[in-house]
Amino acid sequence: MNAWTSPWVWKLFFSVSLFLPHSGLRAETLQVHLPTAPVSLDWNGTSTMIDAPLVLTVHEGLFKQGGPGETLAPALAESFSREDDGRAYTFKIRKTAKWSDGRPVYAKDFADAWIRLIAPTSSSIYTYYLFDIENAREYNSGKIQDSSQVGIRAVDDYTLKIKLKRPSANWEQNTAFWPLFPVRKDLIEKYGSNWWRAGVLVSAGPFVWESYEPGKMAVLKRNPHHAVEGGSNVDRIEFHILSSHQEALKRYEGGSFRFLWNLPSAVIPSVKDRSAILKQPLMRGHLLTLNAARYPMTNRDFRAAILHSFDPEEIRPEGSDLLKPHPSLILPPLPGSAGNHRLPKDGKLARERLQKSRFIVSNQFKLRILTGISEPYISIGKKLQSRISEQLGIAVELDALPSQDYTTYMDLGEYHATLITWTAKVLSPQDFLLPYSGEAAHARVRYRNPFFDQYLFEGVRAKTPVLAARAFDQAQKLLCVEEAVISPLFQETATHLISKSLRNLRFNHMGLPLLDRVIIKQ
Repeated sequence: MNAWTSPWVWKLFFSVSLFLPHSGLRAETLQVHLPTAPVSLDWNGTSTMIDAPLVLTVHEGLFKQGGPGETLAPALAESFSREDDGRAYTFKIRKTAKWSDGRPVYAKDFADAWIRLIAPTSSSIYTYYLFDIENAREYNSGKIQDSSQVGIRAVDDYTLKIKLKRPSANWEQNTAFWPLFPVRKDLIEKYGSNWWRAGVLVSAGPFVWESYEPGKMAVLKRNPHHAVEGGSNVDRIEFHILSSHQEALKRYEGGSFRFLWNLPSAVIPSVKDRSAILKQPLMRGHLLTLNAARYPMTNRDFRAAILHSFDPEEIRPEGSDLLKPHPSLILPPLPGSAGNHRLPKDGKLARERLQKSRFIVSNQFKLRILTGISEPYISIGKKLQSRISEQLGIAVELDALPSQDYTTYMDLGEYHATLITWTAKVLSPQDFLLPYSGEAAHARVRYRNPFFDQYLFEGVRAKTPVLAARAFDQAQKLLCVEEAVISPLFQETATHLISKSLRNLRFNHMGLPLLDRVIIKQ
C-alpha cells in the first residue's frame, strides 16, 4: 500500500489543518515583488514564471510539491491507488475540498480541465503531460473526435479514474503541475474568456484573486473555504509590479517587501544584509539546441563540429556563481543526472567533423543563433558566438530578442541554434527529456528518433532508480553525443532574500515562492 493511501495518515494530515490564522498573531498583509505584469491566470494554458506564483497561491491540484526536502503531498486528493501494474490510477477527491464560492470540488472538475487541456483547440504547450493517458494524444491531434474515448473518467462526484497506455510508476506527480488543476466548466461557459479575471475567478487554493490594477498591483485575499496548514497570519497578499530590481531592493531594505525571489546577479552585490541571502539550486538547466531541420544543421557531422568548438566554462558569464556547468540534461539528484552527456571541446576534432560534413565555409553564410535579451543569456550568447567563429571560421550572427519575440521565432524554427532554459515542472527525470520526445507539443530541436522515445519510456516504466538511470543515460547519450542535436550547459542557482520577520516561506524546485504557510512577526 502506498503511504499516502493509508487512511490514518490522511486523517492525521487533515486534522492538523487549521482554518484560523496563527494563534496570537494579528492578521497581516504581505507585499510581494513581481518583475512584470501577469499575462493570464488560465492555469490550463499559462506558461510564464510570472503567472505561476499567483496561480500556485490561488489554486491547487490533486497533489502539491513543497519546498526542498518535502515529498509530494496531498492537496485536493484524499487518496490514490495504482492498478494494472501502473497502467491505471484511481484518485479520491477530498470531500471537504471546496471552491472559493463554497461549492465542493468534484472529480468532474478535473476531468473537464484535462479534456480542455488536450482539446484540439488548446494552445497550451503542456498538452503532453497528459499524453500518457489512453487516446489523449489522438484526441488532441483530431484523430478521434469523441472525448469520451479518452481514458479519463469521473466515476462519481469524488472518484477520478485514468487509464494509461503504458505503465508509469509515479504518474501522480504530474497532478501537482498547474495545467492539471481543476476548472469550473459552468463558470467558463458563463463568463467566457473573462472567467479568470480578478473578482470573477473562482479557485480552490489558499487565496482568492480579489482585484487587479493593471501594471501596478494584483491583490489576493484569504480563501475562507480553504484550510491553512500549520497556521498563517497573512490574510492579504499584494503583488506589486515593479520592473526595476534595484528599486525592489530599496523597498526590501525599507521593510515594504519582506522577501525578494530570483534576484538577478547584477543586483546581488548591492545587498547589505548578507545573512538574508538564500542560495537555491534549481531544477533549471541552460542548453544549446540545434535545429536539425535547417541546413546545414541537417548534417550530423556539422552539428558535432559546433558542439566540439566550445566548453561551458568558457562561455559562462564572468563573475557568475549562479551558473554551474553540468554535463547532463537531467539535473541532480534525479536518476540519470550523474553521467557526462555532452561532447567535449576539441578544436581539432571540431574542424575534422566540419570537413567531414562537406560544408564549404563561405562569407555568404551566417550561422544564426537565437537567445534572450536579458542576462545571463545575452552574455552566454556573445561568448558562444566568439568561440564558434574562432574554432570553425564560420560567421555567426546572434539575435537577442525580448521574451515574446524570442518564443515566437523559436517556434517558427528559423534559427540554426537556440540558447534555451528548461525548468522541470514535475520533479522527475523524464520531465527533462519529454520536450525532445515524439510526444512533445513543440519540436524545438526539429528532431525525432524512435530509439530516444524507447529509452525514455523504458526509464519511465523502470522498477528501480538504477534501471531508470540506465535508460535515461541511453536516451541522453543518443540525443547529445551520438546525434549531437543538443548540448547541456549549466544548472542555475537562484538567489532569494528573506527578512527575519518572515517565517515558513519556502520555494519549490522551480524557485517559485510558496506563500500558503507564511507568518509575519513584527
